[in-house]
Amino acid sequence: MRRLASGLAAALVAATLIGGTAAAAPSPNWASTIQFTGEIDETLPAGVCPDLPEDLSIHMTGTITGHFHLSVDANGIAHVNAADTIRGTAVDSDGGTYRFNYHNVVTAKDAGFPILLTITDHFNLVGNGGENQVHVSFVLKLLISEDSVEEVFVNVQGERDCDAL
Repeated sequence: MRRLASGLAAALVAATLIGGTAAAAPSPNWASTIQFTGEIDETLPAGVCPDLPEDLSIHMTGTITGHFHLSVDANGIAHVNAADTIRGTAVDSDGGTYRFNYHNVVTAKDAGFPILLTITDHFNLVGNGGENQVHVSFVLKLLISEDSVEEVFVNVQGERDCDAL
């Protein structure tokens, strides 16, 4: 969920910088994409994920790849598309080993308020022998107005607290 918060913050900053009024947007038919790669090192603390034994923590390391794309169409409407994928291995506090994958996509269309931002999130953690498996996925829709944010989760599968990334 920390990655979700980071991705959400980046998308909201972009939408806020562009949004609000068409006059604030860059000239029409403008686009920019940033691609990134890096390493992650995260821990899912014991007691956080109800799908795992209460006293089990999991340390994950892996590689992240992704992009952040921002464009303005001929009508001055800003479009945000960001996606990242993380793959790696993990070890739990009892020495068990795992593989994991995480996918996150953020999309937004900003023609002024309200702004609809959609986040699609997916996390799998699979232990050797099929033990301690975690599968989480959801879609989060945010309706952003000038003075509030309405949050609606749809298509939730698994425990969102188990999504460590």
